[in-house]
Amino acid sequence: MAFLGWLLACLSGCSSMRALCPLEGGRPWVEVRSPHFSIRTDLDTDTAEDAARELEMLRQGLLQAWGGSFDPPGTVEVIVLRNRRELSEFTNVGIEGFSATTSEGPLLVMAGNSYALSEDAADISTQAHELTHYLSQFALVRQPRWLSEGLATYLETITLRPERREVILGALHAPFLDHVKRSGWRTLDELWEWDRRGLMSSAESRQYYASAWLWVHFFISQHSERFERFQKRLMRGEEPRSAWDESFRGVKDIAGQVHAYAHGGRHVHYPRITAPLLPVSSDIHTRLLDPAEVHAVRARLILLTPGAAPAEARQEKAEWEMAQALKEDPGNLTVALLRIRSMGDPDQQLGFARDLVSRRPESGLAWDALAQALDAAGYATEEQEAARLRAAELVPDSVGTQNGLARYYARTAQPEKGLGAAQRAVALAPGNASVLDTYSTILFQLGRCQEALATQQLAVEVLYEGTPERLRQTVHDTLARYEAVCGASPAASTSPSGGE
Repeated sequence: MAFLGWLLACLSGCSSMRALCPLEGGRPWVEVRSPHFSIRTDLDTDTAEDAARELEMLRQGLLQAWGGSFDPPGTVEVIVLRNRRELSEFTNVGIEGFSATTSEGPLLVMAGNSYALSEDAADISTQAHELTHYLSQFALVRQPRWLSEGLATYLETITLRPERREVILGALHAPFLDHVKRSGWRTLDELWEWDRRGLMSSAESRQYYASAWLWVHFFISQHSERFERFQKRLMRGEEPRSAWDESFRGVKDIAGQVHAYAHGGRHVHYPRITAPLLPVSSDIHTRLLDPAEVHAVRARLILLTPGAAPAEARQEKAEWEMAQALKEDPGNLTVALLRIRSMGDPDQQLGFARDLVSRRPESGLAWDALAQALDAAGYATEEQEAARLRAAELVPDSVGTQNGLARYYARTAQPEKGLGAAQRAVALAPGNASVLDTYSTILFQLGRCQEALATQQLAVEVLYEGTPERLRQTVHDTLARYEAVCGASPAASTSPSGGE
């Protein structure tokens, strides 16, 4: 049965090349919420609801990589445009979709025709890859980059067979297998140092990704029990290299084994894993998006979509979209929040945030915007503390509000007050480098030096592509400071989401 067939319909009758607001001639937009996804799209309602169900199915299939009982919390935000032409309005880069990390969690953006189906199969590799990153953060407390990217690439070849109620994992990644056969691969020692390489050319980056896939596929196929022990050690929070050494102690000529595996031959078997595909929830809620909200979606795409457009040009276009949104609905909360966060003048930002809170005192996100504006304006005062406490109270499951509260207490040297919020943020987003950086600061201030060091090391491990350079530098600088004060990284540690 073809998967994600819901997007095939979008290829017919698409006259516009832009994902416009309905008042400008665009199609209606809807928001569809399922237990684990929030989708905003200009697909028709029935198709959008099918999209939510099938993304739930994809998530359920990926979960089988860690066993049927694994079911982490959280919701993934998704924007689905009808086709690649609509996505091309926002970028000069030829992409099928992309992922981003926002203050509220992961965001996936998809262009419809890259996932439309032929009679044989669908290309769902982007969704599967990015969802694997998100899910694996909850499964594996520690993840060296080669493991994280190798698992994501291993699972992006997933095949779902709902008519048979089964999922197939571990199919060969033909482009990467061809690449390593033609161009070779990086040794495992080189992959351990991946993050230290810094910026790489596209050719180098591709070789690292292909190599990570090869090694993970090899370990799952040829050393499944040891590889499982390795992952269980990571689940307990052990330092990755030590966990590796313990799990693979005594294995001889691993380089020779992977060479034979990569080049295949009649004696090499590339196994695939078949697992049950469990039913997914049919709890779907749909609403029509207001024209103002469509402009807000467009503004976010302008600001977030990869490409070489300068920040000034992006900001100008986003400002136009937000201005149009406010003309259509001056009181729209989504647009007001986006506008406040995109302002460059701290005083102007603060004025707008105070006005928003006065109009929407019941909104935790409005209070969080006020707290951020106070912080940007340099007011680390009781007013900021009160705003952050109110935001965390109104939206307790928001990563941004919990991390913001913890960060405020870290900056004002009140770690005892910030510990609970920091732990809550880590539980909600265990693979978020900013969250881990805040938590490690709290631990360091409390005198829990080794725990702070281990947590900061984890923050470095989750710095993947797309991480803002300022955050990347901060995380590395903090780790160096902790290593100077606390000594070498511990061989093992407890999970950073653990309590007192």
